[in-house]
Amino acid sequence: MTYELRLISADVPEMMQGEVRVALMHENTEAANVDLSWTSAHFTGRFNGLASAMPQPAHPMTFVKAVIDAINAAKVRPDEPLTSLFGRTTLSIEI
Repeated sequence: MTYELRLISADVPEMMQGEVRVALMHENTEAANVDLSWTSAHFTGRFNGLASAMPQPAHPMTFVKAVIDAINAAKVRPDEPLTSLFGRTTLSIEI
């Protein structure tokens, strides 16, 4: 099952601090979303939705990890801004 990723919001004032919300889209409808936030001291990934009711059910951490992996794989350089990344390509994940 393929979910398209759409950037809902991004607030990344510096490389070691930020917050991002990404929608998991299925048939042009937001099925769930994932929040990522980090500082130099911690990282938090949160799945917002009902994982067992998704079009392709999976553990919530499966969705969080897939989003992180897709973002990292699509970057052309480690410090590429997320707004630039989502602006130049369409990201998706397979569950």
